[in-house]
Amino acid sequence: MDDDLKIITAITDALNTSLDTAEVLPGTIEQWQTNPAVPFLLVEKHLGLPQKLLYKIYPCASSLLKRFRSSSLTDTSSREANALLEASSIILFTNPAHQSALNQRKRLILAGYRSVKQELSFSKLLLSSSRVASKQSILWDHRRWLFEFEYINGRNRPGLIPTTMLQNEVEFILQSCESYPRNYYAWAHWEFCMDGCREACTSSSTAQLDYFRVVIFAFGQLLRWMEYHISDHTAAHHLCRLVSRFHALETVQEQLSDINLTFSRLSEQAVSLLTRYADHEALWMYLRAIWAASEDRVIREKLDISVTSLPPCQYHDKLVSWCTLVKQSE
Repeated sequence: MDDDLKIITAITDALNTSLDTAEVLPGTIEQWQTNPAVPFLLVEKHLGLPQKLLYKIYPCASSLLKRFRSSSLTDTSSREANALLEASSIILFTNPAHQSALNQRKRLILAGYRSVKQELSFSKLLLSSSRVASKQSILWDHRRWLFEFEYINGRNRPGLIPTTMLQNEVEFILQSCESYPRNYYAWAHWEFCMDGCREACTSSSTAQLDYFRVVIFAFGQLLRWMEYHISDHTAAHHLCRLVSRFHALETVQEQLSDINLTFSRLSEQAVSLLTRYADHEALWMYLRAIWAASEDRVIREKLDISVTSLPPCQYHDKLVSWCTLVKQSE
């Protein structure tokens, strides 16, 4: 037990440094040739935690959590609070769906034993640690709670999430979708971030333009994403939704004359991709989503002309039939 406690403390000490990544490594401690005194890998701000090591110290971490979780945090010493943080860290890297461990971390934040900045850093490391962690809805919910607690519902005053943080979140979400394709929980977090941008862009805030630049950044990142993930219909849906929500903000766009946040830009990309990859159904669904979301007669007419020049296939015929039915019903 004492040895396990020392390992738990050593790991959490490493997690509290300025790490770039933390990864759960498959296999045993011996497979990774680690030092018995420090049975994990720490190389240039990259932490590797052998899975079997986490399984070994998990019972000890669980007993620590049970011992302190029922105590009143108003009477909790810093030593007990630190024990809760250490125990919950190990538990979550071993079992990312552990709701009780997350709840204890929220309690520590509410009681002032843990800063939101520290927890956001931990959350990012945890979500990136494995495919299993990346797809846990409660971890993404926890991350949103942190933003809401610190910024939106503000302990001092309600406000907006800083633009630099939103831009970093856009990059982080796409990294998460790279490690776990069709990560619907990550995309839900994307919508949360875009909601924040939308609120700022439609307010009378002097920071309107700064938040719209985040939207333009997200737009560019998603366009690029579609070029390399042509089967990702989920990304195509969110790209269309982004344009639907922001393309009409003329008062902001007037100040950024070089942008092209339009359905015309999306249709150009979709047609270009289909000329090269006509056998990918997701791209035809992308084009269909653009046609449906634009609600602009001129854009739809241009799309109809473009579709006739695309390579014939079963998906081509389905798209034409669908567009015809929609026109007849309108």
